[in-house]
Amino acid sequence: MAKTPPVSYGGAVKLTPPLAAEPPPTEVVPAPIPTAPVVPSPSGVGEGGYAARRRPMESKSDPTIVYLHPEGKYELKRFALALGPKVKVHDLLMEAIEEWAQRKGIAAPMRVPSERQRRGQ
Repeated sequence: MAKTPPVSYGGAVKLTPPLAAEPPPTEVVPAPIPTAPVVPSPSGVGEGGYAARRRPMESKSDPTIVYLHPEGKYELKRFALALGPKVKVHDLLMEAIEEWAQRKGIAAPMRVPSERQRRGQ
């Protein structure tokens, strides 16, 4: 049987800043073996059918999976649609995470800023 997570963490969560790690000792690295250059395919799809390049924001962020109850996810989609056709569920979840972090005193940024301005702003 799965445990249910606590509703409130209270004072149990204490974060400490990461310690500065000592640089590893310098090692002698053998010269790389020359290979044929990789030529990207014209379709932009790489080996295995995956995109050859990731979007800049994806390469700077750390993907996280959240498992939601289907009814909750459905209502979240309805709420986003009620706010407007351009409101995304992802943005609502990010706002909730940012608000939670602020209440808990976590000052680290939660959202990776976009490199370009959105249209209309």
